Parts: sequence; structure tokens; C-alpha cells
Amino acid sequence: MQKDFVHRQTFHKYTSVLLLVLIASVVGFLFWRLMLPRMDFYNELWGPAFLLVRGQSPYDTSSLNTGLPAAWLPMAIGFFFPLGWIPEETALQVWYIFNLLEIALIVYLAQGERLALQNTVALALMCFFFPLTFNHINLGQFSITTTFCWVVAVYFWEKNQRWASAFLIALALTKPHLGFLALPGLAYRDYRQSGLRVVFSFWVKILFACLLMCVPLFAAYPNWIPDAITSMSSNPPWSYPSLYILFERLLGNWGHLLWGLTTLIVLGINFWLWKKLPLQAAVYWSLALAPLVTPYIGSWDFVILFPLLILTYVDAGWKGKVFIWIAYGMAWYGMAQVQMQAVSHNHYFWWVPLWFIGIAALVSDWKIKQAG
Repeated sequence: MQKDFVHRQTFHKYTSVLLLVLIASVVGFLFWRLMLPRMDFYNELWGPAFLLVRGQSPYDTSSLNTGLPAAWLPMAIGFFFPLGWIPEETALQVWYIFNLLEIALIVYLAQGERLALQNTVALALMCFFFPLTFNHINLGQFSITTTFCWVVAVYFWEKNQRWASAFLIALALTKPHLGFLALPGLAYRDYRQSGLRVVFSFWVKILFACLLMCVPLFAAYPNWIPDAITSMSSNPPWSYPSLYILFERLLGNWGHLLWGLTTLIVLGINFWLWKKLPLQAAVYWSLALAPLVTPYIGSWDFVILFPLLILTYVDAGWKGKVFIWIAYGMAWYGMAQVQMQAVSHNHYFWWVPLWFIGIAALVSDWKIKQAG
């Protein structure tokens, strides 16, 4: 019996890997020209890396005529600085393939021990053809990498490989607003299990990893920090798809109060989830909840919802899976309609995280009631 189970699991693992490679290859071929030059990838990563490997300030990108000043934190530039040695078009292709592989690995790893062939196919289609995935790839954004780093960091954390986990979290903190609920959750879990010393030790590891990734910047251009501060503070404000912006637009100053109340509620829910759920589920819920309360968010950042969507799908029964597909189809249609507008403002996507968190909550509650 045990031997048959092991054989089935092995079969599911190998066939899932093959199918993910096949799906990623088909998607890569169909949308090869989706990633455009001189977008966020140029402004935020390739341009700074190009300057860095030539001994210039990575955060003074004015000589490259970038559309916006660089605003990503330096860990990404330090880690991916070799991209600066290759032409932009080649770097775009490398980044495109890298993002597709990351999505495939997110689908594979986020299923955990419940990996199944049929789930892998369904979830790969959901994630690869998520409208905001195309938006993300078109811009050359970093949020898929952030999501991937968090998923793998959880994998290493559960195996007690803390240095590997800390390094991946440090890289994920290139987008700190997507992980600001998960970090205190990890600290709380560590404190409950091992005490304050272990909490402090893990945070020191994360800080050390952040500094290690900044070494290329200090080595090539030691005075990069003033330029980084200037560059990050020079980005013009715009209408983010966040509840903060929505409430402010609808209610003015009263909207700030409503956003503050929403933030307190989300923080309370996040703390409760970390008390009740296993590590993987708690992290995935924290990542999904973050877009509800962070004032600074882009629609491409909503790929951070993938781990929770995957976890919810693999835990659901067949009725729950059908419900998720119907809800996903409705959301897909809504997002596609926004994308196709003549003037498609980013803030029109504010409802997306609420929708998918609501789906996850309904399916999880349904499962609990059935189990009871």
C-alpha cells in the first residue's frame, strides 16, 4: 500500500514537471513579443545594472532617458547585476523566460505534499493566463520573482534551512509592501516555537543577506545611497489600485479613517491566521492580504495572490474546484474588460484582491463545515 502511494506520488511529480515545462513553453512561444523594451524592466533593473557594471551610479539613470527614476530596492540590482553586461533585448528575453519558469515553480511548490497532475494543469492555466500576469510580463516587473522567493523561502524555512530562507526573503523585500504582513507572522511563529533569540537571529540573517546583495553596488559605486534616496523619492504619485486610494477618492479625508480601520481589521485577521494555520497557509494568506492595506500597489503586484489561490484549489473538493473556476472566469472577464478600455486606469483593478480573498474564504469555510 505504502509502495503504491510512493509510486503514485513519483508519477505525479515527474508528469507535473513535464506538463509545466510544456505549458510554459507554449505560453512562451505564443507571447514571445509580449515583453516590450523601455518599460519598467529598463527603468528599474536593466538600466541600473547597465550603469553599475560600468562603474556608474545605478540610481542616476538620467543618461539612459528612462521614463521613470529607479525605485526598486537595491537587492534586485545587486543580485541581478550581470544582466547589465548583455544587450537590453537579450536581457528582456532572459527575464521573460525566467518569469515563466518562476510561475511554473510556484505552481509546483505551492501545492506542497498534495501535488496532483490534474491540479497542476488547472492551476498552471489559471496562473499563466491570469490577465495581470500578461500585464506584469509586458512591463517586465518584479512581483512574480517576489512571489517565487516567498514560496521557496517557506519551503526552506520548514526544512530548517534558515540561511537559504533568509536570503530569499531578503531578495523578496525588493518589494517590501508585499511581504510586510508575512514578516511579523514569521517572527511570531519563531517566538512561539523557539523564543526571542531565534527571532533575532533570523532577522539578522535577513539583514545580512540584504547587505550581501548590496555589495556589488558598494564595490562599483560606493556613493550610490544619496542617488537612491533621490531617485526613490522622485517617482510621481498616481492612482494605485489600493483601498487607500479608493477610499480617499470617494470620501476625501474620511477615507483615511476608513482605511485605518480596514488596516486594523486586516492586522487582526492576519494575527489570528498565524495563531491557527500551518506555516505555509499562514504565509500565503499574509501575502494575499497585503494588497488590501498597502497604499502603494500596482495591478501587476496581484500575482502575489497565486500561492493562496493554489493552496485553496488543492484543498478544495470537486464542488469547491468548480466554484473556483466559475469565480475565476468571472474575474478573468472583469479584468479583461478593464484592460480593453480605451483609457484603462490601473486603479480600476482595486477589486481583484478582494475578489480572490473572498473566494478563498468561502471555499475554506465550506470545507470546514463539510468536515464538521
